[in-house]
Amino acid sequence: MRSRHAVLVLAAAASLAACDREQDTVTTERHLAVTGPRDSLERFVRLQGSRRPPLAVSGIETLADGRATATVTVPAEFDGEELGHTTREALAAGLSYEFDEAGGSTTVTR
Repeated sequence: MRSRHAVLVLAAAASLAACDREQDTVTTERHLAVTGPRDSLERFVRLQGSRRPPLAVSGIETLADGRATATVTVPAEFDGEELGHTTREALAAGLSYEFDEAGGSTTVTR
């Protein structure tokens, strides 16, 4: 009887451990806010839309002095290389960017 009880306790513990692992999987949205001349920003947004799969970009918001800003939602599965590629595209377009991730943010101004 005790061994049967022990098996049930072990099975319950294994089930709880599996639940804990599932709860630990958290997808964090990361964002890349890009700012610069409106025409450059529009080209950058079109470029992101042409990717496969396309990156989600918020609507372009007009700022002062012919500048504009938009926010690119970066997929959680993007690795450093893919993120670096996207930020290099922003810099090549003459845009400034701010990368916001849980735990802090990084700003590059051009």
